[in-house]
Amino acid sequence: MTRRLLHHAALAAVMLALVACGGGSDAATAEAQLPPPVPRLVAPGNWAVIGSSSAAGAGASSGKAWVAQLQSAMQGRSVQIANLALGGTTTYHGLPASATPVAGRPTPDAAINIDAALAGTPKLVLVSYPSNDTALGYAVDETLRNLLAIRAAAQARGAAVLLLSTQPRALTPAQLAQMPQIDAGLRAAAGDCFVELREALAGPDGRLAPAYDAGDGVHPNDAGHALIFQRVKAVIDGGRCVRTSSP
Repeated sequence: MTRRLLHHAALAAVMLALVACGGGSDAATAEAQLPPPVPRLVAPGNWAVIGSSSAAGAGASSGKAWVAQLQSAMQGRSVQIANLALGGTTTYHGLPASATPVAGRPTPDAAINIDAALAGTPKLVLVSYPSNDTALGYAVDETLRNLLAIRAAAQARGAAVLLLSTQPRALTPAQLAQMPQIDAGLRAAAGDCFVELREALAGPDGRLAPAYDAGDGVHPNDAGHALIFQRVKAVIDGGRCVRTSSP
């Protein structure tokens, strides 16, 4: 009898322990089973592009720049794209006016920064500053901090954001080594809203592949712009970052 009581007591203790453990497990399971956020519907509507020379169309023939191709592809979805990209600009130029000034660095440019882009109440902002920061000797942390601040400013106004990766160009080995670090940080932050371009455009030496080089070692040619367009459109059409039609 005593042995049976001890057996029941031990069994009860085990059951209590399982219940106690199960409570935490159920909570964790419930949290893990929460549905992912529904990608924002961005069409019809206004979109905006901010960035530097590649986004502005440098290296491409008329009508062949990746932004121009994207606009053509989205015409049937009632999308209008405002392209504020400007050659020679850095992530500092794209920051909101409220950003804290940094000594020895450019200040936000009110004509082409994220504030200017948001003035058009875009549903989607595409951000492309692929290499000028690195070419000018800026640290990886600077570029990441600025790009994520631009993204946060857009998201605070209800806009979805696509962050485009760095792009290969004629740089020193040390500078080329910075680019994967920037991309890793952007990918970690943006997830499905990150567009990988650098690896696709690069040759074996990490610089812009001859097949995609407009001739200056910096800007993509028509083939390079076509690749960028295809990569951007694939992310948009994939539906994991944004949606261009109702489910």
